[in-house]
Amino acid sequence: SLLNRLFGHLTEIIRKHGGTIDKYMGDCVMAFWGAPMSQPEHAQIALHCAHEIITSLPRINSDLKASGLMPSQHHDLGVSIALNTGIMCVGNMGTELRQAYTVIGDEVNLAARIEPLSRLYAVDIITTNVVRKHNPDWVWQELDIVQVKGRQAPERIFTPVALRSALGDAQRNELKVWSQFVQAYRQGQVDSCEMLLFNLQRLHPASALYTLYAERLALLRKEPPENWQGIAAMGPSKYSPLV
Repeated sequence: SLLNRLFGHLTEIIRKHGGTIDKYMGDCVMAFWGAPMSQPEHAQIALHCAHEIITSLPRINSDLKASGLMPSQHHDLGVSIALNTGIMCVGNMGTELRQAYTVIGDEVNLAARIEPLSRLYAVDIITTNVVRKHNPDWVWQELDIVQVKGRQAPERIFTPVALRSALGDAQRNELKVWSQFVQAYRQGQVDSCEMLLFNLQRLHPASALYTLYAERLALLRKEPPENWQGIAAMGPSKYSPLV
């Protein structure tokens, strides 16, 4: 009953933004844009939908508690969303006995692979670089470069921070320092990284993202890898995850 009520909220928002519900998988909803009706700005629409889902979570949790489906003392439910865009196959898939209107392809798989990383970096929305490029009205924070199974080139992943028109001075300054940190990290400049990260952690001591990179810096100083480029497919316990 709780999942059905939650799916009702999420489906309402997705359909409001013109999305097509692909399927429900356990506690996951898969949706896509651009089919069956053409939507040239599908990447922008999907991001706005994702943002509305995240901002509506307090209302959704309040409804679940008011309906008695979730104890009032229970931790609020959270949602993680992964977005990607690209060429994929869309249509009726299956057999004569059963078919489903769905999407398949490498770009679909990529979205599925980066979604679990939202927990690692403690973000609500995680996207690929191509989604970022389609949304220049947003300000972004780069999270990492990850090596994805089955792909030769590594993938840059991001999270949206705010619309440019809504970005505050404090956020802008913090992102500037973070950008400097990422550049120094990719170049293996541990001393510079530690100084920049110290300033960031003073702003947000509880940041899981900053804590993660503090652990990586300790590894870089202790066990510096050869030919460091900011990418190391050594699992999430090391410098960069293989997904």
